[in-house]
Amino acid sequence: MKTTARRKTIKDIIVDSKLLPEDKLNIALEESKKSGIPLQQVLVNMKLIEKPVLLRKLSEEWGLKAVDLTELEIDSEVVKLIPESSARRHQAVPFAKEENILFVAMVDPRDLFAIEDIHLRTGFDILSYLGLPDDINKALDKVYGGSGINEEAVSKILSSVSSVESEINLEKAEEEEKLDIAEIDASAPEVEKIVNAIILGAIQKKASDIHIEPFEKKLLVRYRIDGVLQEAPFIPPFAYRNAVIAKIKIMTNSMNITEHRRPQDGRIQLIASGKPVEFRVNIIPTVYGESCVMRILDRGAIMVDMEKLGFLPDTLEKFKASINKPYGIILVCGPTGSGKSTTLYSALSSINDSSIKILTAENPVEYNLPGIVQVNMHQEIGLDFAAALRAFLRQDPDVIMIGEIRDKETAITAMEAAMTGHLVFSTIHTNDAPTAVARLYEMGAYPFMISSTVECVLAQRLVRKVCPDCKERIQPDSEFLNILKQNKIEVPELTLYKGRGCPTCNNTGYKGRAGIHEYLQMTEEIRALVLKEVAAGPIRELAIKQGMRTLFQDGLLKVANGMTTLEEVLRVSQ
Repeated sequence: MKTTARRKTIKDIIVDSKLLPEDKLNIALEESKKSGIPLQQVLVNMKLIEKPVLLRKLSEEWGLKAVDLTELEIDSEVVKLIPESSARRHQAVPFAKEENILFVAMVDPRDLFAIEDIHLRTGFDILSYLGLPDDINKALDKVYGGSGINEEAVSKILSSVSSVESEINLEKAEEEEKLDIAEIDASAPEVEKIVNAIILGAIQKKASDIHIEPFEKKLLVRYRIDGVLQEAPFIPPFAYRNAVIAKIKIMTNSMNITEHRRPQDGRIQLIASGKPVEFRVNIIPTVYGESCVMRILDRGAIMVDMEKLGFLPDTLEKFKASINKPYGIILVCGPTGSGKSTTLYSALSSINDSSIKILTAENPVEYNLPGIVQVNMHQEIGLDFAAALRAFLRQDPDVIMIGEIRDKETAITAMEAAMTGHLVFSTIHTNDAPTAVARLYEMGAYPFMISSTVECVLAQRLVRKVCPDCKERIQPDSEFLNILKQNKIEVPELTLYKGRGCPTCNNTGYKGRAGIHEYLQMTEEIRALVLKEVAAGPIRELAIKQGMRTLFQDGLLKVANGMTTLEEVLRVSQ
């Protein structure tokens, strides 16, 4: 086995060889940190360094040979010498063999543990070569199937499978059921390719959820894109509905494929374009078969700078001041899907450093944050938010994040933690910020605890942004001007846009999302009011008098600035 003692990092090599200016290298490092993509792949993707130049320089410095897998015709039988799970875990692909030597392309050819594991699994001596992550993943996808299937292949697959569907006589229900159960197996190549096509389509369209729903005579696939459900551009053959769901169950490695009467939950982990993507899967029985929803958990998408979340400058300044306080409770409220988790993760990331210990209790942990200790809740064994919070206090934390405050015990324990010098982040399901304070009282928390511990409440919603590729400037009408006047909003210059629809935004006129916010600062006057009367109405009136913008007013300012449209703000806030 060939190994090397040199341990220079890629960053060191780029700096020493002066292949790239420092400012561009820093941009690539930041992108690698955010997306989770290895630095060498980021450098090639951003066209900062040509692939042959980078491979040659890294191989020289590490004393290893490099290989460009895109220039080779790889034998699938050679690839299959390593089990798929091991190949993907080690990001390694065999590309040739010679007597007792196996030539393996690896993202990190210096990983002695991976080399030894492959040696023990195959019995071959391993000669490791340096390869790029994308090339390795594409080679594995080509052999095993996966997220690397291309659009042209997907179209051919779906058209060929659809032709089978057209030959089925839908009136012969009994025969179709027999075909579905007896002849179409979850391991059939067509089934695997249909599932791959569904997943690929969702990732390409940057969807947050995949809905696979059986109806009387069709299997409907829909994607939630920018918060709105849209039908997928293809409809899988109806006869494949059970096999598709069975294949998804198999991919989770935890669901019971023979159970069709009870809801089931699971997770799927895939590599898509060199990036790890996870899916949180839920399947429920319906009258026409099992319905599946897959939440896409893109780790790169959650690492967002707070400046990019859509905050107005004054709101962001106030919120940053609150999260940098040494103790107190920071609440983020809103309905499901309003971006609460993203805001909390971004806030935690902004204050995270080696001098602070941060613990989180989540149900479940959706994204892994480096440097932060995260704990999954298990209600069945008694590990709920309140129990986790009590345990956290014995772990010497500085900052604690609780997934949700939903009962008296959790609320009081969180407030006790804040009173003993901890900064506590959490979410609460209310429609606006003043109601969140009242909800704590309704749960059974004492007014003096609410008054002394809550630092601020941030209510938020997500609105779709006007597509930058097809936006057109429009003139404000009298209705909008009247709404601004009624809400006492004065803007020096109105800049209104509307998207006319284009391929980039799937002809919706919107692309991407941003937040609209309602920030309630617990001033001394509001604290005094809470001690006398904990009710949403009086708190709201006093907060507005002190300068709080409501969700609707915040949204109107973003319409006036050209970020979104009045229709979007009305859709989510009133």
